[in-house]
Amino acid sequence: MEKSKIFFENDSACVYYDENLDALFLQYKSKVKTMDEFILINGSVVQAFKQLNTTNLIADIRKMGIISLDAQDWVLNNLFPPVLEHLNGKKLFHAQLLDPSEIMSKVAASNLRKKTSAIGFTIEQFGDEQSLIEKLQSLKKPMV
Repeated sequence: MEKSKIFFENDSACVYYDENLDALFLQYKSKVKTMDEFILINGSVVQAFKQLNTTNLIADIRKMGIISLDAQDWVLNNLFPPVLEHLNGKKLFHAQLLDPSEIMSKVAASNLRKKTSAIGFTIEQFGDEQSLIEKLQSLKKPMV
């Protein structure tokens, strides 16, 4: 995945746009230290998404660790509403890239997935980068 434009980066995460895949990525590099840092990172996701004309939002949570209930609630209440509003009726494709061996992070990610279906979209989950890339490529609109 190519970082065409980096919107935010610190020791824990990087938020970047991949022009080839037409997707905004949130890639965790390590466990987030505090809830304040989590809000800073995910707030930058919202700001970046609003600057783009994409419908694809990918969270690579393989190195994030466990997503707390407070963090899940923050995402539901503060990340998804402005992202969906920005799309103005267009369908959001949101995917999580997870480490299949991390049982607790899979449980937290699945919990968030169930909650988002109640607000109108489903989070797709992938255990490897290649299948995620293939899915994103299949979503790209052909050039006319």
